[in-house]
Amino acid sequence: MSVSRRGFLKGAAVAAGAVAASTVIPAIAEAKVSVPKKWDHEYDVVVIGYGGSGAPAAIAAHDAKAKVLIIEKMKEGGGNLAVSSGGMLQYKDAKAARNYLSALYDVAKSERDDALLDVLIREIPSIMDWVKALKPGTDVRLYGYAGFNQIPGAESIEKWSVRTGKAGGGPNLWEALDYAVNERKIPIMLETPAKRLITDADGAVIGVLASQKGKDICIKAKRGVVLATGGFEYDEKYLMNSVRAFPIHALGSPGNTGDGLRMASEVGAHLWHMADISAPLGMKIPGYQTYSVFSFNSPGYILVDQDGKRFVNEKNVEHHSGLLAINTYDGYALKYPRIPCYAIFDDRARAEDGPLRGALSSGYLYNKEGFKWSRDNMAEIDKGIIIKGDTIDELAKKIKIDPEILKTTVNRWNTDIKSGSDTLFGRKITNEENASKAAYLDAKHQKMLSVPIEKGPFYAVELYPVVLNTQGGVKRDKNANAVNAFGEAIKRLYSVGENGSICGTLIQGASNVSECIIFGRIAGTNAAKEKPW
Repeated sequence: MSVSRRGFLKGAAVAAGAVAASTVIPAIAEAKVSVPKKWDHEYDVVVIGYGGSGAPAAIAAHDAKAKVLIIEKMKEGGGNLAVSSGGMLQYKDAKAARNYLSALYDVAKSERDDALLDVLIREIPSIMDWVKALKPGTDVRLYGYAGFNQIPGAESIEKWSVRTGKAGGGPNLWEALDYAVNERKIPIMLETPAKRLITDADGAVIGVLASQKGKDICIKAKRGVVLATGGFEYDEKYLMNSVRAFPIHALGSPGNTGDGLRMASEVGAHLWHMADISAPLGMKIPGYQTYSVFSFNSPGYILVDQDGKRFVNEKNVEHHSGLLAINTYDGYALKYPRIPCYAIFDDRARAEDGPLRGALSSGYLYNKEGFKWSRDNMAEIDKGIIIKGDTIDELAKKIKIDPEILKTTVNRWNTDIKSGSDTLFGRKITNEENASKAAYLDAKHQKMLSVPIEKGPFYAVELYPVVLNTQGGVKRDKNANAVNAFGEAIKRLYSVGENGSICGTLIQGASNVSECIIFGRIAGTNAAKEKPW
């Protein structure tokens, strides 16, 4: 194709401009915080986040002879751990446990990193002694087993928690970790949110830009930075782009707003498991920021959708996987017909089967906001948390469900159970085969799994998916180094805990705390070994 001299020169000029632009645009896209001429603070290892993974990282780095600083955005440490059940995974047989945990990824089609799983299995036995050494007098107890008994290897799984302390397992474990950090005199800057990571010309992370009392400060990390910033359950945009369910709420620390994901993404970190969350069903408590978990021991409740129909075997909904039971979108009605859904029960269940929150004491609502649930559920009826109707018709109208459909659903349930068989979903009537082994050893065990709903008044509770914690975040390698999309370690950057958990769609309870401790220790140790710059 012939080109005139004028056209050629014009094209050359455009091409030259494009080349010039190509050298400018990446520079703008890759622009990071400038390396300061003078640092406000200087440490070997900087840990961002003071919770269940940040504390072990700081302890390990300190014990490896590094000078350590912890910065935390909230006014106190603890994160999700301090309001959780604090379960720590243990096993009787390593091979069986490896097969069981591996299968959780396979059946849910989740991405599995065998190298990380191998580290978890290798290090799990060391957790108990390490935890007990944190604070004099610390002791542990067995409280539960596998969450998915149908998977081979489940018989090997155990859940343990710290029994020594004033509150539940999570607060007790946090108390021991906090004691160990303070005993070592590791400095902690509270109410000091990290804003950006500072990198050198080679992309190595050499410091942190943070904010303290409204002023930016630059903290030099001579050896490494550990991201222990938790998840993103309080970041609406991350949730909307990662978890296809709406609305979705949270149980844990409001500090989990995805800060670590943004900082790490800027320096090229690869994100994984973003759609994977641990989310039971829960209830809104008026006047409080966070939600309550729904944990009802009653054999006399059913779950219905917004049309008043049952949709699941209620007793087969694993606690951490409640979202999976309700995360369905109706492409014709253009809505999530099970978000919210409703638990329906009668006055016998209300009076005899304990609080709707069960024996669980976990959650920010109870441990930090101070809400108390009544023993007989009557206070929650007065507050409107539990909706009351003298008849099924009246109850249906209050929750805006067709009364005839809800009556048909309840009548079928009652007829089925009296006949000895749930014809819709096969929910068992009794639990003879597992009566000696409750899911929680210290909870009231219900031998009966199904009874009729027939003694008025009748009740309903509006239920939503409520996040215990998100799993998605920064991908790490077996050394706890954050990696890029090619699996290459980002120099001097480590990531631990819920900010890129190794857990996938199906979460075995107590896995998160175990990995927080294990990879926190690995990250702190390895960061302390880095050659100072």
